[in-house]
Amino acid sequence: MHTSLAVTTEGLPLGLAAVKFWSRDKFKGTAQLKRRINPTRVPIETKESIR
Repeated sequence: MHTSLAVTTEGLPLGLAAVKFWSRDKFKGTAQLKRRINPTRVPIETKESIR
């Protein structure tokens, strides 16, 4: 979950302005995949960290 907090110019919190939820497409087999693929050789475009 990623949130954005809205505040006044004086710093008074007004509340949440936006909330974004996301989840991974695949959960199964990720440990096995890490053993087979060297993560340093994977292009950044295919990594989750590009988000």
